[in-house]
Amino acid sequence: MKMEINDGIIRGLPLAVLMMILVQGSGAIWWVSAQARDKAFLEQRVERLEMGAAKSEDSSGGVLQRLARIEERVAAQNVLLERIEKRIGEK
Repeated sequence: MKMEINDGIIRGLPLAVLMMILVQGSGAIWWVSAQARDKAFLEQRVERLEMGAAKSEDSSGGVLQRLARIEERVAAQNVLLERIEKRIGEK
């Protein structure tokens, strides 16, 4: 098989081989673009998850403070209730 170059096109290669090279090249380009898209998606998702975790840590600190305040109020109410029970018991 003799290969001739005529106007920059290789004439000796069968059309099926040229089509296969074209299909493989386009498949490689598609695969690389899909990998880049997936990487960008995963980076965005990790960033959102990290921000969500930071927000939940901040909110849990607020919840703990509120819980401590409620516990103090309940303790104060218990002291008041004991005083009332003593006064009722004295009468």
